[in-house]
Amino acid sequence: MSVVNPEAIGVFGLMVTVWVFGLEQLGFGLNKDTDHEMLGRSLGNVALYFGGFAQIFTALCLYLFDVGMPPEIRIYLGTVFATYGLFWIVVAMHFYNPGDKKVYAHFFLGIFFMTALFSYKAIMLGKIWPLATVLLLINGLTILLPFSWYKPNAIITRICGALNVAIGVCAAPILLHALGL
Repeated sequence: MSVVNPEAIGVFGLMVTVWVFGLEQLGFGLNKDTDHEMLGRSLGNVALYFGGFAQIFTALCLYLFDVGMPPEIRIYLGTVFATYGLFWIVVAMHFYNPGDKKVYAHFFLGIFFMTALFSYKAIMLGKIWPLATVLLLINGLTILLPFSWYKPNAIITRICGALNVAIGVCAAPILLHALGL
C-alpha cells in the first residue's frame, strides 16, 4: 500500500504565502501608482487560500488519515499546520476588514509562544534542519511584525520581508522531502 504525504500541499501553501508577503514587504513590484486597497485584498486572498485553506486541509489529512507516520508525529505536524492555517485566515480577515491593532499584537504574541513550543518539540525530535529553523524564523517574524504595524518603520518592514523570504527558502527541503525528491 502506498501512502500520500499531505505535507506537500501545506508547505507549498506556506512557501507561496510567505514569498508573496515577503516580496511585498521588501517593496518589489510596488510604486507610487500602486492601488493599496487592491493590494490589501490580493494579499488577503493569498493568505486565505494558500496560507489558510491549504494548511487546514493538510492538518485535517494528518489528523484523519494514516499517512505512514507514527500517530504522535501526525498529531504534532497536524497541530503545527492547523495553527498556521488558522493564523493565515486571521491575517486574511485583517486585510478584508482591519480591526484593532492591539488585538492583533496580542494574537501575534500568542502565536510566538505556540511557535516556541513547536520549535522546542522539533529540536527534541532532532529536526533542527529544516523544521526547527523554519519555526525559529517564524518566531522572529511574529515578534517584529507588531512593531512594524504600530509605528510604520521601513527597516523593520524590510527585515520582516527578508524573514518571510527566508522562511520560504528554508521550507523548500521540507517540500522536496514531502514530494519524495
